[in-house]
Amino acid sequence: MTSATVGLRRNQNFTRKKLEFQTGPISIGLMLLGLIILLSLLYLNQITKTSVFNYKISNLQAKQNTLETSKQKLQIEAARVQSLASAKANASKDGLVKTDAVSFATAH
Repeated sequence: MTSATVGLRRNQNFTRKKLEFQTGPISIGLMLLGLIILLSLLYLNQITKTSVFNYKISNLQAKQNTLETSKQKLQIEAARVQSLASAKANASKDGLVKTDAVSFATAH
């Protein structure tokens, strides 16, 4: 061995100092503040998602209501058209004719 390697070996430390993590009141306070901020952001995220879903649901319910209203109007219109068509068909089948002059009977 050379004197350089002996010098390097002599300066090596074979013992390690244990790293100790110490927290004071300020660092504990900062950690708690960070935890509170993190939890509040998670809470706000969940509330925002819920309100977005409620908004979508209310839009879909409004659309459903308008579609149901238009369906009911169309059903009424279809019934009216069918009744007119059936009345015309029954009138020609029963031999009814159109009148031009209408006279009313009066009671004395």
